[in-house]
Amino acid sequence: MCSSDLTVAVIGGGAAGLTAAHFLVRAGLHVDLYDQDRSILKRARLLNLPGAVELEGRELLAQLRAKLDEASVTTRAGKVDDVVPDGGRLVVRSEQAGDVTADYVVLATGQGTLRLASLPLETTEARQPFVKQNVVTDRWGATSVPGVYACGVLAGWPSQAVVCAGSGAAVAIEIATAAHGAFWVDHDDTRLAPDPE
Repeated sequence: MCSSDLTVAVIGGGAAGLTAAHFLVRAGLHVDLYDQDRSILKRARLLNLPGAVELEGRELLAQLRAKLDEASVTTRAGKVDDVVPDGGRLVVRSEQAGDVTADYVVLATGQGTLRLASLPLETTEARQPFVKQNVVTDRWGATSVPGVYACGVLAGWPSQAVVCAGSGAAVAIEIATAAHGAFWVDHDDTRLAPDPE
């Protein structure tokens, strides 16, 4: 199966989930994004993004969503009710947004309690205040369920947007590596304007 035939369902529309979706689509994978537009980032003023003077969280979310719209990511507005393992694949069930059968699932749901009855995830007490629980992962975001990854606050990363975005990117690179069968490198565009002399 080539990477463009693989589907990744990303559950969560904050910095971690949107960044994961961005990296995954750049790697040639089909992405279905479940986004309820509930990220706490909407209420934040970001002071910790390298290179940014100050940025409203809702501006960052809008920029990330615009990039995903340009890349033809399928965005589904609705709550995910369950994720059901099914013969080596995963069925993401949502009464509101429709079901998707995926090869991989990225959980990036932030601070709330994750309730997916059919997904036997290992969880632990949260590391930081206001967070209900953390999903246990390895250093690359893989959970105890094959094909399911977690990133951002849900995986125990600090809640700063830049940290959560990096966590989402790392998980996406891990999935892209598995999909391509070789380490996936997502290069930034190196075509810079000539140096002024």
